[in-house]
Amino acid sequence: MGGASVLVNRVGRPDWRVLSCHVPMARGRTASAVIKGDLPVGRRHRSSARARLSGRCPETGFTTLWWRRLQRAHNRHFAMAENFLDERDRHPFDDAYWASKRPALERIEVPALICASWSDHGLHTRGSLEGFERIGSAQKWLYTHGGRKWHTFYSPEARELQRRFFDRFLKSEANGFEQTPRVRLAVRRSLDESDIRTEPDWPLAQIAYVPLYLDGPTAALRTEPPVDEGAVSYRPSGGSRDRASFVYGFLQDTEISGGMNLKLWVSTSAGDDMDIFVLLRKFNANGNEIFFYGYNGFDRDGVAKGWLRVSHRELDNERSRLGRPWHTHRQRQPVRPGEVVPVEIEILASCTYFEAGTSLRLDVLGHDAARYPAFKHGRSVNSGVHSIHTGGKYPSALIAPLIRR
Repeated sequence: MGGASVLVNRVGRPDWRVLSCHVPMARGRTASAVIKGDLPVGRRHRSSARARLSGRCPETGFTTLWWRRLQRAHNRHFAMAENFLDERDRHPFDDAYWASKRPALERIEVPALICASWSDHGLHTRGSLEGFERIGSAQKWLYTHGGRKWHTFYSPEARELQRRFFDRFLKSEANGFEQTPRVRLAVRRSLDESDIRTEPDWPLAQIAYVPLYLDGPTAALRTEPPVDEGAVSYRPSGGSRDRASFVYGFLQDTEISGGMNLKLWVSTSAGDDMDIFVLLRKFNANGNEIFFYGYNGFDRDGVAKGWLRVSHRELDNERSRLGRPWHTHRQRQPVRPGEVVPVEIEILASCTYFEAGTSLRLDVLGHDAARYPAFKHGRSVNSGVHSIHTGGKYPSALIAPLIRR
């Protein structure tokens, strides 16, 4: 099995699920014996609750487009098993419906070459990395990149790697593929410039999670928690004051590699819920933004992003870890106007190099940070004015995985 994005699906089911089922194949063998290789380039567990419930801010662009294309393309002589858009709305929490679609990744035992893209936040990135981390295969490799997925998939380097992988595990050629380093890591510097190195595993063992504390009065990210309490407000509906921004300047070369936790204390002046969107951005020493590839080939995106509906803030403390807060999505926890509540937002994994003199900017807002091609969150619950509380008893912080150079 192999392919990129939707092309990795087989018989209407993602390869992850097929491989986890150990379905009987040709000559009565099992999938783990016959399908010796799987290259789910850019996969994200398309049917899993973790993908569809991500932050529980419903994605209303690509998901609708994808489903309508499936409807147009299916065999009209047979009814579709479900209307996915309707079912998604009928199941706002992580219940039995979503559990029935979740692949048992630990049951996958075949060799796997998995590609993860830093440019597909909201679509493929998290599922690809989670697949690599959780599958039971003893022989598994991770290929990361920050470019456009189709360009990368068909590039000479990637095609040669795929050929060697399949030659080894489908043709049993003794080509030494087992000696290939476990992780190919692409650390982005700018849109088309990345440093490539190999690593023994993912997540990286040498990272140090460092809290960068938000300071409302100075709009800064600081390594020491502010003593005095402060707050900064923004209008989630848009306009000139549609975000709160915080900046950290790097005094030495630093790499940010992995997922992040953004811990905030927030409140709203009206309504009983909040949609929070986060974008991390890189600026050079002259204050000019350095862009990166994003969803669907968008070439003016930031470093990393995340989002959360505040009523879905409940955490699974057993599954949460540094770099990966895990929300239960099992109950709604409304907020009252003026009530300050803690939230923890997952910032999806990325790898980016920050040279001395560059800066990291954290933007918190109430809507998507840009008009992404075919991707949007169009069902907002926001109203009133949002506030982020910092310092003192509100130690809001970005927990960043840093490697100092």
